[in-house]
Amino acid sequence: MRRSTSTSEPIANPNSSDAPFVQEAFAIAAGGALGASLRYAVLLGTQSANQHAAWATAGANLLGALLLGMVVSRVDSPRAHPLIRPFLVVGVFGSFTTFSALAFDNRAIALQAGEVAALLHIAGSILTGLLAFAAGSAIARGSR
Repeated sequence: MRRSTSTSEPIANPNSSDAPFVQEAFAIAAGGALGASLRYAVLLGTQSANQHAAWATAGANLLGALLLGMVVSRVDSPRAHPLIRPFLVVGVFGSFTTFSALAFDNRAIALQAGEVAALLHIAGSILTGLLAFAAGSAIARGSR
């Protein structure tokens, strides 16, 4: 925490964490490895089902948005361990749900099916992701 210039009392920073930077970095790295591995498993599953990679991205993004909505209210509570948020939100869900994969898949759809299909794909992905997050959040609030 930083100190006020007018008093010796610390000023609370709502964005700071009680966990040291190195611990947060390791938590994020571990979560990122887990999330990326799970994302790859989803890709392999769609490939074995002979589906386009865009289905893997859509599935991972929607599942990730739903689960993120469910856990955000839990990890933002004062009772949560200070490393759980960086591990889950930044690490696991940050690597499991990937905007870069969405952009890559959207480019492929634009080349194969045209710009209108790509526009519908990107708009639908964003809308359903927001709806999945809201649903996950509602589920978590209902289970309290």
